[in-house]
Amino acid sequence: MSDRVAIEARRQAWIDVTTAGDSAACTRLLTEDVVWVPPGMAALSGRKAVCDWMVPFFELYEYDFSVHGPRLQLAGDWAVDRGTFTSALISRHDGRRSSHSGEYLIVWRREPDREWYIERYVHLADIQTDFQAETPLAK
Repeated sequence: MSDRVAIEARRQAWIDVTTAGDSAACTRLLTEDVVWVPPGMAALSGRKAVCDWMVPFFELYEYDFSVHGPRLQLAGDWAVDRGTFTSALISRHDGRRSSHSGEYLIVWRREPDREWYIERYVHLADIQTDFQAETPLAK
């Protein structure tokens, strides 16, 4: 399997587990030293910090996430993946719906097991609701 196909498969796996709200499966796609930048928040460093952020997020919201027009640049054991995304959130508390869209940037790194993992993730969003202000997620 080519690197491009492998990364595209990992991207789809990431989208699938994110939409499923499976924080454990999502964080297994991250490097141990990942840096994750959620919308409107400071960077999170390390797999545990990202998981600690994801667990309450997925407990609060059903999340439907999709990417559009991804562009992938490969360089050895590294790859840069960027594109746009749209997402819809449904509050598990009151059923209120919100959405956001924007751009994402992922830096993928091939690890010693020869699999590709997310090493950096930046999420630049146009938030269409004040959902962050209402939750403990915005630190």
